[in-house]
Formats: sequence, C-alpha cells, structure tokens
Amino acid sequence: MMCGMELKLSASYDATPEEVFAIVTDATFREQACEKTKALSYDVKVTESGGDTVVRVQREMPSDNVPDIARKFVGQTLTVVQTETWHPANADGSRNAEVKGEITNTPVTLRGTARISSDGTQTVQAIDLDVKVAVPLIGKKIEPFVVDAIRSGLQKEHELGRDWHDGTN
Repeated sequence: MMCGMELKLSASYDATPEEVFAIVTDATFREQACEKTKALSYDVKVTESGGDTVVRVQREMPSDNVPDIARKFVGQTLTVVQTETWHPANADGSRNAEVKGEITNTPVTLRGTARISSDGTQTVQAIDLDVKVAVPLIGKKIEPFVVDAIRSGLQKEHELGRDWHDGTN
C-alpha cells in the first residue's frame, strides 16, 4: 500500500455474487451513480480485456466541500478518474478487482482492492483503499476530507445498487 489513509467499506445485498457483479459492471448503473453523487459531467466505459472486465468512470465534481487549505490545489471543480479491473469469477463465484484512481491535476491518488463474495444468503461488496495526498506538511490534514468524500460517494453508490437490484431505482 501507499501509506496514506485507509478506507474500508462494505455493503450487503440480497443477491448472488453474479447479480452484484452484473450491477457494478453495468454502464447505466454507473451513470446513475454519477448522477446520484451530483457529478457535473461524467464518462463511463465498461470494456473487456482478456478475461477481465474493466470499469472506468471519470466524473467532474463541484469542489464546494473542499476545505480552504486544499482549495488552491483543485479550483472550482475536481475531475475524479476511477478504474476497477474485475477478474473472472473464482470457483465459489466471488470476484476480485484492483482499484486505482486519482483526482487529475492534483497530488491525490487511491489504490486498493474490491471484492464481491457470498456470505450465507447475502453477497458482500467490500472495498479496501489507501488514499494518499502527496503534499508535504498538509497532505495528512487533507486526507481525512478526501476519504470522507470517497466514503460518501461509495455509500450512495451502494444504496443505488440495492435499489437497482430491488427494481426501485
């Protein structure tokens, strides 16, 4: 890991791992997630690469909630690029992905993993990220704000995923 600030988050679904994978790799679902997180604009691409499924989401976000200490680095908007490389299903139906992302033209990066796995009658989608703000002296002060923003977006995406599966989106 990069030795930044860790973010761990998971959500449970009343669904199979295959159904959750189908949701998180659906371009329309990802577009709706961008809208739910108030993206000003977005570009979603889902492609196949060998046996992997690659989900790339680029979204332009308002920087209204960025603390003053970081505002000089980001301007009026932030362009967030996130790529998930989902590998083929394991024998038990679980899936693993590498996750990487950045806020373009800033010293903010994230790296980690995601997993979709069965847990009894439910499926758990878990993400484990290391968020790094590479700015001497103030990077560690900014990281909690970045992690909170990422957590908020992921929670909204998980809510939408449950609604999507239930047919209430």
